[in-house]
Amino acid sequence: MEIKLRDSEKLEDLQAGGLMIIQDSGEYRFTSDAVLLANSVRAKKGDLVIDLGTGSGVIAMLVAYKRRPGRVIAVELQERLADMAARSVKYNGMQDTIEVVCRPMQTFAAEYKGRKADVVVCNPPYIKQGCGEAQEKESLRLCRHEEAVTLDEICRAAGRLLKSGGRFYIVHKAPRCADVFECMTRHSITPKEITTVCAREGDAPYLVIVCGRKDGGEGLLWHKPIVVYDKDGNFTPTIKQLYGEKDV
Repeated sequence: MEIKLRDSEKLEDLQAGGLMIIQDSGEYRFTSDAVLLANSVRAKKGDLVIDLGTGSGVIAMLVAYKRRPGRVIAVELQERLADMAARSVKYNGMQDTIEVVCRPMQTFAAEYKGRKADVVVCNPPYIKQGCGEAQEKESLRLCRHEEAVTLDEICRAAGRLLKSGGRFYIVHKAPRCADVFECMTRHSITPKEITTVCAREGDAPYLVIVCGRKDGGEGLLWHKPIVVYDKDGNFTPTIKQLYGEKDV
């Protein structure tokens, strides 16, 4: 299906079943963090998945393609990114599965009247309010800094949207792992699984991918760490698989 691209936009190959995604050279571009998170999500046929802060829609599309849930709602605050995501969904013929909603996730969660979600997923802004060097461009700041939404608000939204027993997946910088656990727990989501991501074998992790369960019980499962580069500086087989048909 043909779509109209702006001068600064181009279609890029997601290397998964021929999926293509619109990316803008002047806006926030998805990173490998989003791909790692999308591959961590477990969803099954008929599930409702809600992607909070979908950006250009990469997680929503990868989850829809690889997990085949019944429906994906992709929520995005910024009109420019939501428009890109919607056009990517249309280009890939995924309109029957993915709905893009342009609203603040806090408002969406507070006013949502539909069926409770089986899965909620979020690749959030990593930088705390008032910390780090702020981006000059507002659209980039909103993606990288907790300016429009905080970690606590994200977890509150997930807690409201999930059914009891539903799963919440989030990726974050390793130093903020305690913050993730605290905010999840505050909103009735129990951390149940954690995967660390290391640049090289033996390095301290720089990312964590956490899966929590709404109204979950005790116990935390530690998965094998994901290592990005081998000793020669090349992508490991695990990372190569993430950009192809196979899952880790």
